[in-house]
Amino acid sequence: MAISYKSSLPDAERLFVVAIDQYEDGLRKGVLYHGKERTGTPFIGYPDLAQKMESFFQQMQFPRLIMTRRSFESGMVMASPEEDSVCGRRLGVLATFTIRVTQRQNASWQGILQKSEAEETYRFSSFFDMVSYIHGVLCGQPDEYSADMDAREKNQQKLEKYLKLVMECTEVLKIFPCTWVYRFDKRDATRTFMVKPLFFEHNTCQGTLYWRESKKQKSFRSFLELMGMMNEAIRQENEQIEEKAI
Repeated sequence: MAISYKSSLPDAERLFVVAIDQYEDGLRKGVLYHGKERTGTPFIGYPDLAQKMESFFQQMQFPRLIMTRRSFESGMVMASPEEDSVCGRRLGVLATFTIRVTQRQNASWQGILQKSEAEETYRFSSFFDMVSYIHGVLCGQPDEYSADMDAREKNQQKLEKYLKLVMECTEVLKIFPCTWVYRFDKRDATRTFMVKPLFFEHNTCQGTLYWRESKKQKSFRSFLELMGMMNEAIRQENEQIEEKAI
């Protein structure tokens, strides 16, 4: 049952616990817990985690979505949080984070993040910001940049690093100073994306994404939106390949 924006949502329902079990050059595997639920939803990678959290937001109608998420088709298909479950609440093998998303502005998330048993909390201003913080905590290596780089060059380097990490892409080509090609080869099919960032505002990125195989281009307003569109395209191709194989 949907909860109206004016209703009182229990504080526990605003919290998510992310138990991370495997992290090797990116988030590989973990379990997502919502509120005080004893059962969790397994996820694989950042795109899957984000999609499942978005599905919970949609059900609760909180935090309110300020901008409708862009996609290559009419809309993103939300995964159901009940499609899989893990019984019994537990900590992650590597780490456990508590996440409170308080707003969804600028086509992204804003909120508070806390590592289990740590007193400090981190306020993130975008999904991009949240991913870079989690990566720094788990790898123990904060982002480092050359002293002679300006702000735009640092942002471009950061985008290139984390987009490759969240999408688990093995082949990245830099064809222009600020344009990259990401190529995925899975299940005998190739998906090729050209990413051109134009701006870096609200601690995230804005630009254009071109999907070569479908000859479609869309503008993205955040790292979260960019990741979602690329993941959506890959999923669509996988589903078409599976249908042909039947």
